[in-house]
Amino acid sequence: MPDGRGLVRLAQLRGEIALLARGGRFDVVASMLGELARTDVALGLPADGILRARQAAVLAEERGEPVAGPLVTLAATLLAADAPSEALDAAAVATTKAAELSGHARARLEAMARLVGGAAQRRMGRLTEARVLLDAARGAAARVGAAAVAGLALAELGHVDLAEGRPDGAAACFEFAAEFLRRAKQEKPALEADVLCVAACAALGDPDAAIERAGRTADEARRLKRPELVAYLDGVLADLALAKAPDAAGEACALAAESAQALPQSPIARELACAARLRQVRATRDPIDRARHLEAGIDLAYALEPARASARLGAALADLLAEPAPARGELERLAAAIARVGDADLSEIAAAALAEVA
Repeated sequence: MPDGRGLVRLAQLRGEIALLARGGRFDVVASMLGELARTDVALGLPADGILRARQAAVLAEERGEPVAGPLVTLAATLLAADAPSEALDAAAVATTKAAELSGHARARLEAMARLVGGAAQRRMGRLTEARVLLDAARGAAARVGAAAVAGLALAELGHVDLAEGRPDGAAACFEFAAEFLRRAKQEKPALEADVLCVAACAALGDPDAAIERAGRTADEARRLKRPELVAYLDGVLADLALAKAPDAAGEACALAAESAQALPQSPIARELACAARLRQVRATRDPIDRARHLEAGIDLAYALEPARASARLGAALADLLAEPAPARGELERLAAAIARVGDADLSEIAAAALAEVA
């Protein structure tokens, strides 16, 4: 649900834009429409955001002004609204329009358009195409001193590396992304890149680097009042303990569960709590405790969006199957939960896995 401050800012922007439009100040209106589009998306109003971004592009074209900037805003708004194909189209047009400009403006807008285009390609699973665009965006942004754009491009490249099974490359990308974003005074995105760097180090199987980075990053998350990131980091370290230090796993998993449960109610809090309880199943050999954690995790999964519920339950199924002696009853309970959330493909996989377990 949108917070009060966001709604107040939304109302202010709409009032200011209406007043400026009546006064004929369309030069200012165009830029404010872009801000209004970003505010709409941030408040969970993607349709409104797309409408405002389109209005800004149309207004610029009607006034004979450069449209590359408004088109980049439109592309970014479409991407934030989970419309990657449309975002890619808008980014391509923005790149073409940016080529009509010259100097720093051209280079910066081309870099931004390629960043959005590369991010859209990644979301559509086209990793090779994404890497080409994101590499171009990173290089161009670095050359013109657009540190924020370079940082965001590096973060996207980190996600590409993770998708390709290259956690070493991802860790380096996220580390440099955080540096560029801090240079651009973007503290919150820089923190998020640091968190992803910790996760990549953990995926790489480097506990020393992950634990050392996690401590510093958690301190920064507390300073910026991002408790959900602290809880996420606790979960990363708990997974690492399960894989590398089983004797410490029980305590690490309990801490991750405590951090998740302390969060205010939100979708991310529910997902972190679900992951924590399903993780605790593997942290104990006591059948009663395992059953209790499994039931709690499944109940929390039912409160998630279906796709997220399937992902969490499927991951839990894979984790239990990797145990030396999987308990058939636990697998059957997870298979039933997967069927309930309606993922037919994953249900088939679960059924096939059950057939292989005695």
